[in-house]
Amino acid sequence: MKKPLLLAPCGSFEALNAAISAGADEVYFGSHSFNARYGAKNFDNDEMRSALDLCRIHGVKSNITVNTCLTDRELKDALNLVYNALCMGADCFIVQDLGLASAIKRTMPETVLHASTQCACHSLEGAKKLRELGFDRVVLAREMSFEDIKSISDAGIETEIFVHGALCVCHSGMCLMSSVIGKRSGNRGMCAQPCRLPYTLSGAKNAYPLSLKDMSLSKDIDKVLSSGAASLKIEGRRKSPEYVYGVTSIWRKLIDEGKNASEKEYERLCGLFSRGGFTDSYFTSHYLSDNRNMYGVRSEDDKQSTSRLLNGSDKAFPERKREISLECTAKPDEPLKVCASCGNVSVNHVSDFICGRAKSAPVTKDEIALNLSKLGSTPFSAHEIRVNTNGDVFLPKSALNAARRSAADALYAALTEPKHISTPEDDGFSDCIARKKVSQPEIHISFVNLSDISEISAYKNVKYVSLPLEFFEDPDVGVLEKIKSCGAITGVRLPRVIFNTEYDGCLRALEKAAGLGAKYALVSNIGHADMAKKVGLSLFGGIGLNVFNSRNVSVLESLGFDTVTLSPELNSAQMRDIKTNGKIKLCAFAKGRLPLMTLESCIVRANGKCEHKNSTGCALLTDRKGYKFPVYGEKRFCGSGYPCRNIIYNSVSADILSKKDEISKINADILTVII
Repeated sequence: MKKPLLLAPCGSFEALNAAISAGADEVYFGSHSFNARYGAKNFDNDEMRSALDLCRIHGVKSNITVNTCLTDRELKDALNLVYNALCMGADCFIVQDLGLASAIKRTMPETVLHASTQCACHSLEGAKKLRELGFDRVVLAREMSFEDIKSISDAGIETEIFVHGALCVCHSGMCLMSSVIGKRSGNRGMCAQPCRLPYTLSGAKNAYPLSLKDMSLSKDIDKVLSSGAASLKIEGRRKSPEYVYGVTSIWRKLIDEGKNASEKEYERLCGLFSRGGFTDSYFTSHYLSDNRNMYGVRSEDDKQSTSRLLNGSDKAFPERKREISLECTAKPDEPLKVCASCGNVSVNHVSDFICGRAKSAPVTKDEIALNLSKLGSTPFSAHEIRVNTNGDVFLPKSALNAARRSAADALYAALTEPKHISTPEDDGFSDCIARKKVSQPEIHISFVNLSDISEISAYKNVKYVSLPLEFFEDPDVGVLEKIKSCGAITGVRLPRVIFNTEYDGCLRALEKAAGLGAKYALVSNIGHADMAKKVGLSLFGGIGLNVFNSRNVSVLESLGFDTVTLSPELNSAQMRDIKTNGKIKLCAFAKGRLPLMTLESCIVRANGKCEHKNSTGCALLTDRKGYKFPVYGEKRFCGSGYPCRNIIYNSVSADILSKKDEISKINADILTVII
């Protein structure tokens, strides 16, 4: 079994040193721009260069985060960032925005891309689609089970999984809570962590019903190693260097020994940082039978445990050396030669010193080897030393010292030599054109509460009506007739999350929907596109696709989408900037309550009795200011465990339909109303 790589977080240069010292195979970090952890210290241009040099010296792979959603006006700057980092020696880039990924592959096709966990990949179909779009590795959703991870890895797709660190209560890439209530977008790297705040949940005793414990799979090592994941990721770019060193060093040992964490190691991990302990419920699927123990907060006891542990630890991290091979050739009447090599990089230093013939006491091979091993303050250690000499050579230590230093310096320079990459001539955006003015946008109604179906008649120019997939399992023919009588076409709103185990159930429901006259599928995850096309439905891109720019629209059109919904996080000017080829339609959210979170673990069930009120609402989540957020159930199609996920909707209903000037500025072909 091939041992997976260990990937450590670096929010600062100090954390990078800690990760390397602790034995990380890979590290991930970002610049001051376009990365999902603006709260971390991050790296300016000079620090980025030094960091990448350090990684290359130690043979540690560098993963650069460019993992936020970008507007049209930001794409070129992000593309320049990638180009500059490539020239500095970056190995790969973690990307969320499909538009940026497309532009990178178009202008710098050899660039290695990893699909961020923000791409919301939780199925084999999703992983295949991301690979089709040019991603070399997929960072899988934290909510995935061992079985689902293994099925993707076994399909030959390079996967990366989270094994330790914080869990978002919402599926990554699907959260608008911070953006809507605090104007700090999680998709833009500025999440204010509203899930860690207190709420009142109908009938619940837990004052923090959205706060999950951190994940740790340190007691599931056998399954982790057999999952087929290529890389094991530790979360924590906002954590201290001491945290990074402590967690990485323990995980280094667990991977190397193939053993679960001992109680002492587990307690140390808890001491470094936890929220009342850890959970592995997603990975083991235990949450399907009991999810009550998944929730926790950072208590004073937790903070004191961390303080005691870190105050008693050494702040200096042991120095990590890169093993190299050295070969010395010392023969009378020939120049002294030292070859230094590391991996596939080799340098040959030919000294100005000409070796003499010893009249007495010639230098021995052992003496030369001992001298070569003294690499001192260099980042190298001698793993293998070979000496070629005939036994009667005169070689003063000063000459050998100088040759050793020069060879080490030359190897350092070779390992950190800038890459020579041609400046892209194509900026990746030339096939997008300005849109024509829309005189009368069509209306798309997406129903959450089917008891309100009569509200269709309150809107003019209704062209599309989306019903949840579960409706078609036991359809109300009267609802379908009502839609038809309004001159609208019926569509199916697919769940945002469809695990592998749910695929067959969803496909059967889709086939039934198509048989009942549905014409399109409202799709908010690219992994679900082929399923809809398989039953003959056209593709209407939903809010969950996070469409921020023109290139993103172009990518979705290439996947077969006829219509895409622009991100509700965009303002009217940013929406106007988006260009198309004139064929695909653009949709914008206009009225109703936005879906803010998709929760894999049902908070209603964790805090009381779940009554499965999918279409009428399950509970109300009330924040500190008294705002009430409706919680709905969305059916799971796997037929096991509890039957639904949670969707949390905004506490207030938006409405721009009556604002003609605003509608004109947006210039969308279609406006969405959520009822």
